[in-house]
Amino acid sequence: MMSINTAFEELRCHVPTFPFEKRLSKIDTLRLAIAYIALLREVLVSQYDPLTHIEKCLRGELKGEHAAEWNTSDLTARLSWINWENLGVNPNRRSVLTTLTLTADTIGCHNGTQ
Repeated sequence: MMSINTAFEELRCHVPTFPFEKRLSKIDTLRLAIAYIALLREVLVSQYDPLTHIEKCLRGELKGEHAAEWNTSDLTARLSWINWENLGVNPNRRSVLTTLTLTADTIGCHNGTQ
């Protein structure tokens, strides 16, 4: 049977982390996992390819019933550190993710206030 610490170590292997990050706390790991799972769930049901969907969410272009609840400043920052080339993302498109930031409009959308 897996111990709780082993389970958290396994979970930490599957969420985006910064290259310089030593180890996430358990609560930070859970919060990040929740946001990351929400992102993946939303990407699966989106009519857009994954990168386009993320770009549109970060720009505040996708609002309504399926607002991007995953868009926390922590996860957004981590997305800019992902090696998109290893995932097969065109180099011309991945630069868009590193320049996108949250605006007051997108924060309201992602907190469910719009």
